[in-house]
Amino acid sequence: MYRVVVVEDSLLLRKGIIFTTDWNALHCEVVGEAENGLDGLKIILELRPDIVITDIRMPGLDGIQMIERLQNQCDALFIILTAYNSFEYARQALHLGVVDYISKPLDEQEFQSLLVKTCAKVAERKEYEKVKVQMEKMDDSRIMLFQEYLRGEQSVQKSHVSRAVQFIEIRFSDDIGVQDIANELLMSESYLSRLFKDVTGYTIGDYLLNYRIKQACLLLNNSSAKIYEVANQVGIRDQRYFSVLFKKIVGLTPREFQNKLN
Repeated sequence: MYRVVVVEDSLLLRKGIIFTTDWNALHCEVVGEAENGLDGLKIILELRPDIVITDIRMPGLDGIQMIERLQNQCDALFIILTAYNSFEYARQALHLGVVDYISKPLDEQEFQSLLVKTCAKVAERKEYEKVKVQMEKMDDSRIMLFQEYLRGEQSVQKSHVSRAVQFIEIRFSDDIGVQDIANELLMSESYLSRLFKDVTGYTIGDYLLNYRIKQACLLLNNSSAKIYEVANQVGIRDQRYFSVLFKKIVGLTPREFQNKLN
């Protein structure tokens, strides 16, 4: 079960979220609540939830300030509740670990969809951590669990790179290459390649390949996964070529890697 904390100064809204949401269907449980940012800060550090739902405007310590203080102190994903006139304020917080924001009064269907999206991100993170721990036990594995580029920077150049990374994260399972990414961003392949290398330290081709192999590692954690299916799911249609690339980066064939994990 994923652990949830709700921080909201409106008692009616806070209790409404807690008691009217079908948490069991989401594999979640509400483990704590708070009526302001200061109390929320204490509860979150104490309970270590997976998801925090928080208002922005609260007395004492607002939601954004609370999230800022929690940076590097917890791994929670945040959903922000915001009034209509605070949208821009909420947008500025997306680089702080905020999954998304939703306006008040809450639309039940929109809120449910946002919770599903957030739970999926938590599940992916937990799966990644599980695989990471397992791989640390594998002395002969040279897996490159590279650090993905963190978005949220404001410069034009970094904004272009963020868009490229987002395109890769969405479309990595398709048969795409550097030219497709450049076309999406309406810029030349050579310019995008130089820009991406300057900002992230990776060539865009290497970044795409590493991202695909990392996703393949997560998929191979399932002992029943077929190698050709995994290759196809990460956008590499030729199983033999996939195996060659996988071994070059990980140091093991996909089958050896899968056997060791399981």
